[in-house]
Amino acid sequence: MYKLTNSYITAEFDSQGRLTSLQKNGGENVIAAPAGDSFQMVFRMGTDWENTVFGREQSFEVEEGGNALCFRCKSVRAKRVEADIAVALRVALEGDQLLYTAEIENQADALVTDFTYPITGEVAGLGAGKAPALLWPNHCGAMVSCIGRYLDNLPPTWEAHPHSLSITYPGGHAAGGSMQWMALTDGENTLSFSGRDEMFYASELRVIGGQKTHETANMTLCRLPFVEKGELWQSAPVVLTLYSGDWRRAAREYRDWAGTWRPAHKKPEWIEDMQGYFLVINKQQFGVEMWPYNQIPKLYELARAHGFDALGLFGWYDSGHDNQYPDLKASESMGGREALMENIKKVRKEGGHVTLYHQGHLMDVTSSYYKNGGSANESVSRWGTPYYEAYNKAHQSRFLSHFTNKVFSNACPSSPAWQELMEEKTEFISGFGADGVLFDQIGGMYPYPCFHKDHPHALGKPSLSMSQGRKKLLDRIQKKSKAIDPEFAFMTEHVTDLYSAYADCLHGMFLSPFAQGERGRALEGREPMMTNYPELFRYCFPDTCVTVRNPAPYMTERVANFCFLYGLKLEMELRYEADKEDILADKWPEYRRYGKAVSDLRRRYWQVLGRGRFVDTDPLDNHNPGLLAKAFVNGGQLAAALWNDTAAPISLEGFRAPGWAFAEAATVTESFKAMPEEIAPGAIMVILYNQKEVG
Repeated sequence: MYKLTNSYITAEFDSQGRLTSLQKNGGENVIAAPAGDSFQMVFRMGTDWENTVFGREQSFEVEEGGNALCFRCKSVRAKRVEADIAVALRVALEGDQLLYTAEIENQADALVTDFTYPITGEVAGLGAGKAPALLWPNHCGAMVSCIGRYLDNLPPTWEAHPHSLSITYPGGHAAGGSMQWMALTDGENTLSFSGRDEMFYASELRVIGGQKTHETANMTLCRLPFVEKGELWQSAPVVLTLYSGDWRRAAREYRDWAGTWRPAHKKPEWIEDMQGYFLVINKQQFGVEMWPYNQIPKLYELARAHGFDALGLFGWYDSGHDNQYPDLKASESMGGREALMENIKKVRKEGGHVTLYHQGHLMDVTSSYYKNGGSANESVSRWGTPYYEAYNKAHQSRFLSHFTNKVFSNACPSSPAWQELMEEKTEFISGFGADGVLFDQIGGMYPYPCFHKDHPHALGKPSLSMSQGRKKLLDRIQKKSKAIDPEFAFMTEHVTDLYSAYADCLHGMFLSPFAQGERGRALEGREPMMTNYPELFRYCFPDTCVTVRNPAPYMTERVANFCFLYGLKLEMELRYEADKEDILADKWPEYRRYGKAVSDLRRRYWQVLGRGRFVDTDPLDNHNPGLLAKAFVNGGQLAAALWNDTAAPISLEGFRAPGWAFAEAATVTESFKAMPEEIAPGAIMVILYNQKEVG
């Protein structure tokens, strides 16, 4: 047994480098059972791409010194072969943090593709006598209460890890890693697992159910280092921290680290002040023209009636939405270029804003661009074929739905020609007089490794083609947009810490309000459940503007309240003919009036709710799990956004903002000059405070 200890924590490891005990000094061991392996590795040798190395099957030499340990394998054994690949697993104790790093020295005629390290071991509890929750960086964030039971209840996925959750980083699609860190927390204690990779290798965060015990969870990270023969690869650190306190300390530490590489830029003022994004598809993939250009002013009229101030026009081009990328042109049948420009100008004259869509990731394999040389810019899989994606926008037709998937190839963002094309397309969009461009998907998607030999991938590695290429691509678009006009906006889709730093606003993913009372039950932690937890990303990166994902031609009261609570920008989408018919018939007048009222309430306090910094619950004293409350601070003012997410009134007698003095309060229907006694069922409220003078 090998031990690292100081006045904060004690960690013990077995001879294979597996963590067997971790405890705050004076506390209990949080490791119910060690992981099956200290590390795992996969390498290609010859034509076999899956030679799997398990730590438990290796021979280790152990070095001790300087409050650090090193577990070294001079070579590794897989099931069918032994390879001259040396692995050094290092762990050092600094304060209450374990810093895990590793080295892979490859002298074999092999390619190391996968490397999984560290693996925490099976955690059942953290000391508060209740099952911990998982904080999971899926887009803006999720919380999984009673994570061990939740994992036990999942159906088996694959033999080695029968019950697990996983997300790729950076980015994904329906599920995607927005950050390199996750945590287990019971409200009183936190075990944070935090990557520190500034190269942003394609990787996967995984939480695995107990294989030796029930109702436990392992946290681990798999990176794709692509270590070639003759290469010495050194991993970036993973920081494992066990401490007393909630998750926000770990979030602040991650935010501070991200501040060392995350660039800052000035957003257009209209983006910062945008209340809502009214997303419209003018022409669908299957050819129906729903909103010709002369209807653009009408769309803005509808947007304003719902409390929105910006139009996002998708499918504005002749080919229709999700078709013929990147060969887009104005549609003559919808009115022609001049009509498009004229009607955008009318919206702007009324004080509104318009963005036009362009695809930044996909190439239609039937497009002229793709067939005439554009395919040279596609990401290529290890088979030498493109990473195809298919999108089908059928609505009523069963033929279209089942048999007409539109196939696209993915562009490799490391291709200089693609980067240059997207710069040109930024200027192309600005030429229509729009206020900005939304380049779809390049704010996330999967970190596809590209094997195209002619692309200048960072360090020559397929697993850096997406992240490092995207950084360059996004930076070029951001700079080009502001060279056109400081108020010309660059928007994109998905949520990540890396890519969001270059965009002015994100078309968000995995953002939908929880059911009534669900958040309160999740916070109580008595049942296994997954719920949206957007404060995870918002607390780390409050400067990022994000719209709620709302693919409906109406905005329910819960969606509006959800946006209000978290400082998200409103959104609704008109995608099909039925959507057009319904909104023109004013099918949901109650939703329309309520959304407008919420928007008006936010505008009234926008200097704090919009221009202020989201600080979550840091300055608030709130002990009622049914009362959801978040704080925003701007200078000497604090605005608390409250939502009574229950079916009964909630007393505000115990609600406090220590160090702040009540100024006024308001709901969508009332204003208060004195602190209200209660908040009605399902209602939202803003309470404005002024900072108390010290002394």
